[in-house]
Amino acid sequence: MDNNYKKELNRRYITGLLMTFGLLVILTLMVFSSGLIAAETTVNESKTKTLILVRHAEKLSGKDPQLSKAGQQRAQQLAHLLSSVSLSAIYSTNYKRTQLTAKPTADSHKLPISSYDPKELASFSQLLTSSHDNHILIVGHSNTTPALVDLLGGESGKDIDEATEYDRVYILTIESQDNTHSTSVSTLVLRY
Repeated sequence: MDNNYKKELNRRYITGLLMTFGLLVILTLMVFSSGLIAAETTVNESKTKTLILVRHAEKLSGKDPQLSKAGQQRAQQLAHLLSSVSLSAIYSTNYKRTQLTAKPTADSHKLPISSYDPKELASFSQLLTSSHDNHILIVGHSNTTPALVDLLGGESGKDIDEATEYDRVYILTIESQDNTHSTSVSTLVLRY
């Protein structure tokens, strides 16, 4: 074998080894750094929950009244408003006006309506915050809806006008940090 040929083979062999070693170092750094990124993401992982709270729609008069024509239309508007939201649960008090307000949304999302006791708002708020459901609609009353917003850490604002106000929507975004057990709540109030 020619001496120059041996030198060329050795040079290629060493270059190949160095390139392989360099690639191994780069791959090791990438794997290690992605592990650090994943660990950091896990440590700082937050969970977000969205709660949508509304008062029942317009009602007829009586002890446990049905919805009026305007209330039926408003219930349909609510279903339309929430049609693109991936709801995972729907809650309502066990009155005709609240159940009928929730029904079009429940039907369009193919979800059951779970009842809650408006006299047990503190325990209900704990159930909501500990639930694995992340997008929840809650239908209540002019007095219970703002009270529940407050219990959940949101800002209810002024009282709902019992006689005329049926269009207020509270959107609470609850963000929980796993590693610190801290929670932040933001409140958005809309009309529909």
